Amino acid sequence: MRNLIFKIKRLLFWKLLFLLKRKPYWVQILIFYVTSIVVTILSAPFIYLTEQVTEKGETGPDTNLFVLILIIAPILETYFSQHLVFKIMQHWSVTKKKYGIYIILSSLIFGVLHTYSASYVVYAFTVGLILSYTYYFYCKNPGIAFWSTALIHFLRNSIAYIYLFFET
Repeated sequence: MRNLIFKIKRLLFWKLLFLLKRKPYWVQILIFYVTSIVVTILSAPFIYLTEQVTEKGETGPDTNLFVLILIIAPILETYFSQHLVFKIMQHWSVTKKKYGIYIILSSLIFGVLHTYSASYVVYAFTVGLILSYTYYFYCKNPGIAFWSTALIHFLRNSIAYIYLFFET
């Protein structure tokens, strides 16, 4: 029975993946972006609990660093936490086809790069899951994988920056 459930889940995953690959590029980017927002919303209770346990407020990045937050950070973080991790894992025979491990490891690295507070690390990990999956989704073409992931990261940072700018 357990094996049957696993096969059904796997079949659904591949069917969804096939349907997504048939969509235009801008629709794929929009789906990944919206998915990253949904994952963030679903992880909000855990992030709130983490913040309560550690008794630290979520500070986040400084809003005065416009170019760094919107342009440099998405490119560097995509390079270090998605592209580089994927390249390294492709060179080891043990991890070459283990994309689930890649997505988790890449997300962990992405989370650790955002150590503003414990809750922000958890938040960044959840966003990292979608960014890592985006990179994996386009991995047949590394250029598209890199720039698509950086674009989604840029869009997320842009919305967060606008929100923080008007909040203060």
